[in-house]
Formats: sequence, C-alpha cells, structure tokens
Amino acid sequence: MAGSRDGELQALIFNGENYKFWSIRMKTIFKSHGLWELVEKGIESSNSKGADEFDAKKKEKEELSGARKMILTEILMKDAKALGLI
Repeated sequence: MAGSRDGELQALIFNGENYKFWSIRMKTIFKSHGLWELVEKGIESSNSKGADEFDAKKKEKEELSGARKMILTEILMKDAKALGLI
C-alpha cells in the first residue's frame, strides 16, 4: 500500500492483482499532483529516446526565451515528478 511521506501520496507498486483499484489510485495520485494530462498526452518529441532526446530538449530549452522557456521547464519538471512518483 501507499503511505504518506511528508504528506504526499505515493504510488502503489502493481503486484498483478486488483488492477482496477490500482489504476484508479494511480490516476488519483497523478491528478492530485497536476500530472494526469502529462501521463495521457506525454511530451511531444520528434527525436529518439534516451540521451539524444535529453540533449535535444536541453538545446531547445537554451534557444527559447521568456515564457516559452518557463513553460518547457515546467513541463520537464512535471515529467520528472511523474517518474519520481512511479
């Protein structure tokens, strides 16, 4: 089961049983952190995965300015937070 750490919900590890409960719980956790849309839609990328994708995102981030840079930073932070919850 998920416990609380510093008042935050933690993701459950799926053990192969009770998928319906697990999936509802996971969706609730991601929604409570404002991450569900990211889970459903992901991050658009035309590059390959892994280090190349990270490097491309980093380069793109450096080339952006102002508001677009802040938006990209927020999306990348949400992505990292979602991975951390998993």
